[in-house]
Parts: sequence; C-alpha cells; structure tokens
Amino acid sequence: MSEYELDVASRWERWDVPGEGLRVEGRLIGGCIETLVNLAGTPFLPVDALAAAGEPLVVFVEAAGDDAATICRNLHGMRLAGFFDDAAAILVGRTFAPDAPTLTQREAVLDALSPLGVPILGGVDCGHWAPYMPLVNGALCRVEHGPESSRITQTLA
Repeated sequence: MSEYELDVASRWERWDVPGEGLRVEGRLIGGCIETLVNLAGTPFLPVDALAAAGEPLVVFVEAAGDDAATICRNLHGMRLAGFFDDAAAILVGRTFAPDAPTLTQREAVLDALSPLGVPILGGVDCGHWAPYMPLVNGALCRVEHGPESSRITQTLA
C-alpha cells in the first residue's frame, strides 16, 4: 500500500463543557489507560517529578480495549493515586473499546475525571485508533481547539 487513507472523520470536542474552545500549554504525560493504571502512584511513574519542574501537565489517556466500566474504575484509581493532580487539561483518545450496558466510554471518563475541574478534550487522534498520532511523553506542547480546527504542537526540549 503506497497511500494511507483515513475513512473515519475526526472530531475533537470538549467533553466537560461542550462547545467551548481550549488553549493550554504544558508538558505531555500519559498513554494507554490499561498500562498506566498499573504504574500510577508507584515510583515507576513519577508524575510529581514532572510537575515539580514548574510546567503544568497536559495528560493524555486512551483505552485500548477494556469496556467502559473497567475504564471508569481504572481512571478513578489513577485519580485517587494522584496521577491527574497537576493536570492543566486532559486529552482523551478515540477508542474502539466497548461501552458497558449502562455506561459509555465518554460517561466513564466524565464520571472519573470531572471532579478534577480541568478541561477534558475527547476524540483526540492518539492511541490505538488511526491515524495513531504520536504524543511524546515529556515534550512541551500547546493544544488549541476551536470550532474550526484542533491541533497539538509538540516541542522536544
């Protein structure tokens, strides 16, 4: 195959305050929820060390395959372990992961992370869903989201 065709439209949107734009800068940290949940709150994922550097954190998460109820429990556990304590915003990747009978993936994220009171941008093109936009842990970033476009600019510094 010489071309990579995307056949599903992308639409990032504010999940915490629908229709609102977002502009935030900070240091990226995150990844797959199913992996991060096992490291949050341990010395192997020292989020507080990044926050101590003085930049706000832009946390990104995405679900690879766990259903919404499991994702909800995992995100609650990560929040209680302090993973999101210094988040200036949270980016949530699109997912093929299934909903639960009484809970969607979106509802799972909002249930667990709304108490943080930070912007939540959902449908981001990162993670296990094409186009698999790479987000570099530790990179400085600027996230700009509005009605006409959405973008993330990363700087490796």
